[in-house]
Amino acid sequence: MRRLSALGLLLIAPALCALVLGSDPDSKALNTRAPASDPGWANVGTRSETTAIYLGNGWVITAAHVGAGDAVFGGVSYRALPASAIQLGADTKPPRPDLIVFRVEPRPKLPSLRIRPTPPGVGDAVVLVGAGRERGEPITWNGLTGWAWSPQGALRWGTNRVFSTGIEVGVGSVRTPAFAMRFDAGETPYEAQAALGDSGGAVFIRRAGRFELAGVMIAVATYSDQPIATSFFGNLTTAADLSVFRGALTALQRGD
Repeated sequence: MRRLSALGLLLIAPALCALVLGSDPDSKALNTRAPASDPGWANVGTRSETTAIYLGNGWVITAAHVGAGDAVFGGVSYRALPASAIQLGADTKPPRPDLIVFRVEPRPKLPSLRIRPTPPGVGDAVVLVGAGRERGEPITWNGLTGWAWSPQGALRWGTNRVFSTGIEVGVGSVRTPAFAMRFDAGETPYEAQAALGDSGGAVFIRRAGRFELAGVMIAVATYSDQPIATSFFGNLTTAADLSVFRGALTALQRGD
Protein backbone atom coordinates (compact mmCIF):
# COMPACT_ATOMS: atom_id res chain seq x y z
CA MET A 1 0.00 0.00 0.00
CA ARG A 2 1.49 3.36 -0.98
CA ARG A 3 1.31 6.66 0.86
CA LEU A 4 -0.69 9.42 -0.81
CA SER A 5 1.46 11.56 -3.05
CA ALA A 6 0.19 13.05 -6.29
CA LEU A 7 0.52 16.23 -8.34
CA GLY A 8 2.48 18.05 -5.69
CA LEU A 9 -0.40 17.71 -3.25
CA LEU A 10 0.09 17.58 0.49
CA LEU A 11 -2.31 15.86 2.84
CA ILE A 12 -3.77 18.35 5.29
CA ALA A 13 -6.22 18.26 8.19
CA PRO A 14 -9.17 15.88 8.19
CA ALA A 15 -12.10 16.83 5.98
CA LEU A 16 -14.34 17.73 8.97
CA CYS A 17 -16.20 18.76 5.66
CA ALA A 18 -21.08 20.09 2.44
CA LEU A 19 -19.53 19.33 -0.83
CA VAL A 20 -18.02 22.03 -3.03
CA LEU A 21 -19.56 21.57 -6.47
CA GLY A 22 -17.76 22.56 -9.64
CA SER A 23 -20.98 22.62 -11.70
CA ASP A 24 -23.47 25.42 -12.35
CA PRO A 25 -24.61 27.09 -9.10
CA ASP A 26 -28.24 26.50 -10.13
CA SER A 27 -27.60 22.87 -9.21
CA LYS A 28 -27.19 23.78 -5.52
CA ALA A 29 -30.91 23.32 -4.75
CA LEU A 30 -31.09 20.12 -6.78
CA ASN A 31 -28.20 18.57 -4.87
CA THR A 32 -29.78 19.03 -1.44
CA ARG A 33 -32.34 16.30 -2.07
CA ALA A 34 -31.97 12.69 -3.13
CA PRO A 35 -30.82 12.22 -6.74
CA ALA A 36 -33.12 10.48 -9.21
CA SER A 37 -30.92 7.39 -8.94
CA ASP A 38 -30.76 7.30 -5.15
CA PRO A 39 -27.64 5.58 -3.74
CA GLY A 40 -28.80 5.76 -0.10
CA TRP A 41 -29.43 9.45 0.59
CA ALA A 42 -31.64 8.91 3.66
CA ASN A 43 -28.90 6.87 5.37
CA VAL A 44 -26.52 9.84 5.42
CA GLY A 45 -27.01 12.42 8.15
CA THR A 46 -25.22 14.80 10.46
CA ARG A 47 -23.12 14.27 13.57
CA SER A 48 -22.71 17.69 15.19
CA GLU A 49 -21.18 19.77 12.35
CA THR A 50 -19.87 16.75 10.46
CA THR A 51 -21.36 13.69 8.72
CA ALA A 52 -22.36 10.16 9.69
CA ILE A 53 -23.82 7.13 7.87
CA TYR A 54 -26.48 4.74 9.11
CA LEU A 55 -25.37 1.19 8.31
CA GLY A 56 -28.39 -0.69 9.69
CA ASN A 57 -29.34 -2.67 12.81
CA GLY A 58 -28.82 0.46 14.91
CA TRP A 59 -25.19 0.99 13.84
CA VAL A 60 -23.68 4.24 12.57
CA ILE A 61 -20.25 4.74 10.99
CA THR A 62 -18.19 7.90 10.73
CA ALA A 63 -14.56 9.01 10.82
CA ALA A 64 -12.85 8.27 14.14
CA HIS A 65 -11.73 11.91 14.39
CA VAL A 66 -15.43 12.85 14.31
CA GLY A 67 -16.19 10.46 17.16
CA ALA A 68 -19.36 8.88 18.52
CA GLY A 69 -22.31 11.07 19.41
CA ASP A 70 -25.95 11.83 18.69
CA ALA A 71 -26.75 11.72 14.98
CA VAL A 72 -29.55 13.20 12.88
CA PHE A 73 -31.13 11.35 9.96
CA GLY A 74 -34.06 12.82 8.06
CA GLY A 75 -34.39 15.62 10.60
CA VAL A 76 -34.77 13.18 13.52
CA SER A 77 -32.14 13.03 16.26
CA TYR A 78 -31.01 9.63 17.53
CA ARG A 79 -29.22 9.19 20.84
CA ALA A 80 -25.78 7.61 20.68
CA LEU A 81 -24.82 4.80 23.04
CA PRO A 82 -21.20 5.81 23.82
CA ALA A 83 -20.32 2.46 25.39
CA SER A 84 -21.04 0.78 22.04
CA ALA A 85 -18.33 2.72 20.17
CA ILE A 86 -15.74 0.58 18.38
CA GLN A 87 -12.78 1.91 16.44
CA LEU A 88 -12.34 -0.38 13.48
CA GLY A 89 -9.02 -2.15 13.43
CA ALA A 90 -8.72 -1.88 17.22
CA ASP A 91 -7.68 -5.55 17.30
CA THR A 92 -4.61 -4.76 15.21
CA LYS A 93 -1.37 -2.99 16.08
CA PRO A 94 -1.34 0.82 15.86
CA PRO A 95 -1.55 2.97 13.85
CA ARG A 96 -5.28 2.30 13.49
CA PRO A 97 -7.65 3.50 10.76
CA ASP A 98 -9.75 6.63 11.02
CA LEU A 99 -13.10 4.82 11.35
CA ILE A 100 -15.51 4.35 14.24
CA VAL A 101 -18.89 2.63 14.59
CA PHE A 102 -21.45 3.11 17.35
CA ARG A 103 -25.10 2.34 18.05
CA VAL A 104 -27.99 4.77 18.29
CA GLU A 105 -31.47 4.45 19.72
CA PRO A 106 -34.18 4.21 18.78
CA ARG A 107 -33.15 2.43 15.60
CA PRO A 108 -33.86 4.54 12.51
CA LYS A 109 -36.46 3.02 10.22
CA LEU A 110 -33.99 2.86 7.36
CA PRO A 111 -32.66 -0.05 5.30
CA SER A 112 -29.24 -1.57 5.80
CA LEU A 113 -26.66 -0.43 3.28
CA ARG A 114 -24.79 -2.86 1.06
CA ILE A 115 -21.04 -2.72 1.79
CA ARG A 116 -18.82 -3.02 -1.26
CA PRO A 117 -16.93 -6.35 -1.13
CA THR A 118 -13.98 -5.35 -3.31
CA PRO A 119 -11.80 -2.23 -3.63
CA PRO A 120 -12.95 0.33 -6.21
CA GLY A 121 -11.21 0.58 -9.54
CA VAL A 122 -9.59 3.63 -11.08
CA GLY A 123 -12.22 5.42 -13.17
CA ASP A 124 -15.22 4.07 -11.23
CA ALA A 125 -18.04 6.63 -11.03
CA VAL A 126 -18.91 7.64 -7.47
CA VAL A 127 -21.65 9.57 -5.69
CA LEU A 128 -20.46 11.54 -2.66
CA VAL A 129 -22.84 12.62 0.12
CA GLY A 130 -21.64 14.93 2.89
CA ALA A 131 -22.78 17.73 5.20
CA GLY A 132 -19.82 20.09 4.94
CA ARG A 133 -19.31 23.64 3.69
CA GLU A 134 -20.93 24.90 0.50
CA ARG A 135 -19.19 26.57 -2.42
CA GLY A 136 -18.56 30.27 -1.91
CA GLU A 137 -17.01 32.90 -4.16
CA PRO A 138 -14.85 31.88 -7.15
CA ILE A 139 -11.13 32.53 -6.67
CA THR A 140 -7.84 32.05 -8.51
CA TRP A 141 -4.45 31.26 -6.99
CA ASN A 142 -1.14 30.46 -8.66
CA GLY A 143 -2.97 30.13 -11.97
CA LEU A 144 -5.48 27.65 -10.49
CA THR A 145 -9.25 28.02 -10.48
CA GLY A 146 -11.37 27.24 -7.45
CA TRP A 147 -13.72 28.50 -4.77
CA ALA A 148 -13.63 29.73 -1.23
CA TRP A 149 -15.78 27.80 1.23
CA SER A 150 -19.05 29.33 2.36
CA PRO A 151 -19.60 29.62 6.14
CA GLN A 152 -22.78 27.57 5.68
CA GLY A 153 -23.02 23.82 5.36
CA ALA A 154 -25.76 21.50 4.15
CA LEU A 155 -26.27 17.85 3.35
CA ARG A 156 -25.47 17.61 -0.34
CA TRP A 157 -24.50 15.08 -3.00
CA GLY A 158 -22.05 15.33 -5.85
CA THR A 159 -20.21 13.13 -8.33
CA ASN A 160 -16.64 12.24 -9.18
CA ARG A 161 -14.49 9.32 -10.31
CA VAL A 162 -11.92 7.20 -8.51
CA PHE A 163 -8.49 8.63 -9.24
CA SER A 164 -6.23 6.42 -7.14
CA THR A 165 -6.63 3.19 -5.15
CA GLY A 166 -4.59 1.14 -2.71
CA ILE A 167 -3.26 4.19 -0.89
CA GLU A 168 -2.69 4.87 2.78
CA VAL A 169 -3.94 8.14 4.24
CA GLY A 170 -2.01 9.38 7.25
CA VAL A 171 -3.45 12.15 9.42
CA GLY A 172 -1.79 12.53 12.80
CA SER A 173 -1.32 9.12 14.37
CA VAL A 174 -3.85 7.25 12.20
CA ARG A 175 -3.24 5.34 8.98
CA THR A 176 -6.21 4.34 6.85
CA PRO A 177 -6.41 2.11 3.75
CA ALA A 178 -8.09 4.37 1.26
CA PHE A 179 -8.81 5.56 -2.26
CA ALA A 180 -8.99 9.07 -3.70
CA MET A 181 -11.08 11.19 -6.07
CA ARG A 182 -9.60 14.22 -7.90
CA PHE A 183 -11.51 17.48 -8.40
CA ASP A 184 -11.46 18.08 -12.17
CA ALA A 185 -13.32 20.69 -14.21
CA GLY A 186 -16.25 19.13 -16.06
CA GLU A 187 -15.16 15.53 -15.47
CA THR A 188 -18.60 14.50 -14.13
CA PRO A 189 -22.01 16.23 -14.23
CA TYR A 190 -21.85 17.38 -10.58
CA GLU A 191 -18.11 17.25 -9.94
CA ALA A 192 -17.49 17.57 -6.21
CA GLN A 193 -14.67 18.02 -3.70
CA ALA A 194 -14.92 17.50 0.06
CA ALA A 195 -14.71 20.53 2.34
CA LEU A 196 -14.87 21.29 6.06
CA GLY A 197 -17.63 19.11 7.59
CA ASP A 198 -17.72 16.26 5.05
CA SER A 199 -15.68 13.91 7.26
CA GLY A 200 -17.73 10.77 7.84
CA GLY A 201 -19.61 11.27 4.58
CA ALA A 202 -20.47 8.49 2.15
CA VAL A 203 -18.93 7.37 -1.12
CA PHE A 204 -21.29 5.16 -3.13
CA ILE A 205 -20.41 3.10 -6.20
CA ARG A 206 -22.87 1.19 -8.38
CA ARG A 207 -22.04 -2.46 -9.01
CA ALA A 208 -24.21 -4.96 -10.88
CA GLY A 209 -27.00 -2.37 -11.05
CA ARG A 210 -27.06 -1.62 -7.30
CA PHE A 211 -25.36 1.03 -5.21
CA GLU A 212 -22.95 -0.07 -2.49
CA LEU A 213 -21.25 1.92 0.24
CA ALA A 214 -17.61 1.88 -0.86
CA GLY A 215 -16.02 4.47 1.37
CA VAL A 216 -16.18 7.00 4.19
CA MET A 217 -14.68 10.44 3.51
CA ILE A 218 -11.82 11.17 5.88
CA ALA A 219 -9.48 13.87 4.55
CA VAL A 220 -8.55 16.16 1.67
CA ALA A 221 -5.25 16.78 -0.07
CA THR A 222 -4.35 20.28 -1.23
CA TYR A 223 -1.44 22.11 -2.84
CA SER A 224 1.44 23.28 -0.68
CA ASP A 225 0.64 26.73 0.77
CA GLN A 226 -2.88 26.64 -0.65
CA PRO A 227 -5.08 29.27 1.06
CA ILE A 228 -7.16 27.85 3.89
CA ALA A 229 -10.88 27.18 3.43
CA THR A 230 -10.58 26.78 -0.35
CA SER A 231 -10.94 24.10 -3.01
CA PHE A 232 -9.09 24.13 -6.34
CA PHE A 233 -9.21 21.83 -9.31
CA GLY A 234 -6.57 19.20 -8.74
CA ASN A 235 -7.33 18.75 -5.03
CA LEU A 236 -8.18 15.28 -3.78
CA THR A 237 -10.93 13.85 -1.60
CA THR A 238 -9.82 10.69 0.20
CA ALA A 239 -12.07 7.96 1.58
CA ALA A 240 -11.49 4.91 3.76
CA ASP A 241 -11.85 1.72 1.70
CA LEU A 242 -14.69 -0.17 3.41
CA SER A 243 -14.04 -3.38 1.49
CA VAL A 244 -11.14 -3.89 3.94
CA PHE A 245 -13.60 -3.90 6.85
CA ARG A 246 -16.60 -5.50 5.15
CA GLY A 247 -16.54 -8.66 7.29
CA ALA A 248 -16.76 -6.72 10.55
CA LEU A 249 -19.38 -4.32 9.22
CA THR A 250 -21.71 -6.93 7.79
CA ALA A 251 -21.46 -8.88 11.08
CA LEU A 252 -22.73 -5.79 12.90
CA GLN A 253 -25.55 -5.40 10.40
CA ARG A 254 -26.60 -9.02 10.94
CA GLY A 255 -26.28 -8.74 14.71
CA ASP A 256 -23.63 -11.47 14.95
